[in-house]
Amino acid sequence: MLFLLAACQSDPALRSTRIGPAYYQLVADRCHVMDRAQLEQDLQVLAERACPGRAGTLQNLQSRPSRQGSLFGECLRRGALQAEVRCLP
Repeated sequence: MLFLLAACQSDPALRSTRIGPAYYQLVADRCHVMDRAQLEQDLQVLAERACPGRAGTLQNLQSRPSRQGSLFGECLRRGALQAEVRCLP
């Protein structure tokens, strides 16, 4: 149990939500972020998974408050980014 309390997620928390036909809202949230490009890459990978064909370009990129956290403050460089993507045929 101590491991669960002290562990900080190093892998991104990725979430996609369908907001219309072939249209998704994507969120990438990391405990340790080097730069914004890292989060954009996470979103691109998520877009490719969400779209059955090909993913279009990421649109409406917006920074969000990170939900990553821990009891002991391990997530000092956390960050989150949101985008939308249309799937291409």
